Amino acid sequence: MSCRPIGLFDSGVGGLSVLRELSRQLPQENVIYFADTFHMPYGPRSAVELQKLVYAILHFLQEYNVKLVIMACNTSSALVLESARQEFPFPLVGMIQPIAKSLAASSIRRLGVLATEATVRSDKYAQEFRQAGFTGEVYSCACPALASLVEEGAGLDHLEGVLTECVAPLRQAQVESVVLGCTHYPFVAESINRVLGGCIPLLNPASYAVAQAKSLLTARHLLRSATSAPRETLFVSGDILTFERRAGQLLGRQIVATQVGFSRQEGYFTHIY
Repeated sequence: MSCRPIGLFDSGVGGLSVLRELSRQLPQENVIYFADTFHMPYGPRSAVELQKLVYAILHFLQEYNVKLVIMACNTSSALVLESARQEFPFPLVGMIQPIAKSLAASSIRRLGVLATEATVRSDKYAQEFRQAGFTGEVYSCACPALASLVEEGAGLDHLEGVLTECVAPLRQAQVESVVLGCTHYPFVAESINRVLGGCIPLLNPASYAVAQAKSLLTARHLLRSATSAPRETLFVSGDILTFERRAGQLLGRQIVATQVGFSRQEGYFTHIY
């Protein structure tokens, strides 16, 4: 049972920041990563659209007998996590609840959240922080184009020009820390730090989400023993060469993925042979 893989998914390469953290905290685990680049970006999508896509991905991962899935996507975590937990038999870890619970008793008075428009529109970060007992103010700010710019590998000048406009409300609010509320954002953390003025701590939800996954697996005695090298399997629904190239740039190593297709009529993902 403990050799079963951990599943992760995102609309593209963003969730690789969570995969990177998973490799750091749980290096012995087998992992399956699903990049739904065919439907990227998720940020502008409605909750109904997103639920259909997320359920299709989870059904695909279920075929591989995953023991736990991390929704390595803040938008999915905000809009679909709770309903998905009622539909699937394996534990599901989102990106929002773990960091909210961990920071509930912090001394931060003004917390910023930089996220996609769907995540900001859901107000899920503020809700989760309030529910966890956080007594400070939460200022959520959308940066609609940023995930796509990271996906494309946009130039620094263009990236920071967009960021400067996006983070202006957070600077005006004089936030003390900023949550990177999209898994694409840690890959451009240096640029975000610069446009914020270089002195505001950035908080990556990935470390908190993976820590929660580790805790759940430990409690269920499902941690894998490192008796052999772990397996890493990556699936992508869009252009495979584009994904492999960009993922390799971000992770600093060669990436090999497997193509899957999406049936619009049936609403499921399937292997392409």
